[in-house]
Amino acid sequence: MKKYLGLLMLIGVLLLAACNNNSEANKEEKPSEESATMDQTQEELEAMKVKEDKVVATVNGEDIKGKDYNSMLVQTQLRYTMSGEDPADTEVAKSIEEEVMDNLIGQELLLQKAKEEGFSASDKEVEAELEQIKAQFDGEDELKKALEGQGMTLAQLESQYYDIVVVDKFVKEKIETPEVTEEEMKAFYDDQFSKDAENPPSYEEMKDRIKDYLVETKTQEKVQQLKEDLLKKAEVEEKL
Repeated sequence: MKKYLGLLMLIGVLLLAACNNNSEANKEEKPSEESATMDQTQEELEAMKVKEDKVVATVNGEDIKGKDYNSMLVQTQLRYTMSGEDPADTEVAKSIEEEVMDNLIGQELLLQKAKEEGFSASDKEVEAELEQIKAQFDGEDELKKALEGQGMTLAQLESQYYDIVVVDKFVKEKIETPEVTEEEMKAFYDDQFSKDAENPPSYEEMKDRIKDYLVETKTQEKVQQLKEDLLKKAEVEEKL
């Protein structure tokens, strides 16, 4: 089961930040209309952030701060960009804001429930998660620069991944790995690969990936239901 809080997405954000840092000098040397538009878009995205110490919501008396909101905001903006949508568009930006708040509140509810039931994470477990991120970079200095680009420190990342491990343990115990049938996999393959592609990969080539995707999709549906059940009993106040 993939980590609930999005290890791969965070890696993508940090790698993008590293690429932006490496290309910054070239942008200055060769200004163009395209780079000016990109700079304007980036300014619009930055403007969506809030002050790090601002309380954006309280969940059962626990504050969610702006630094956590900003971190998830950047990851969500990237996901929308990768899907071809403009995160600076007014309507899209509103959807992103709502999604980030819903995710933060749901995440906090899961974390509170996990801790209530005695789940915890060791330093060794957290380090194992962080090694997956560090392995994507040429040294710790490059990682730190990428983190700085997202307004984060290595210590903040370590703290975030403590919560990730705790929630992941809780989800694994509470939600059984869902079953995926051969019929479901074949139906997905037919829908996604065999209709318009001239030379699609074979079903056998894609079978394992399709299964992983469908298992993850079903798991996230169950996680969402769990969050909704916890939300019904929670005291939540949004302050954004």
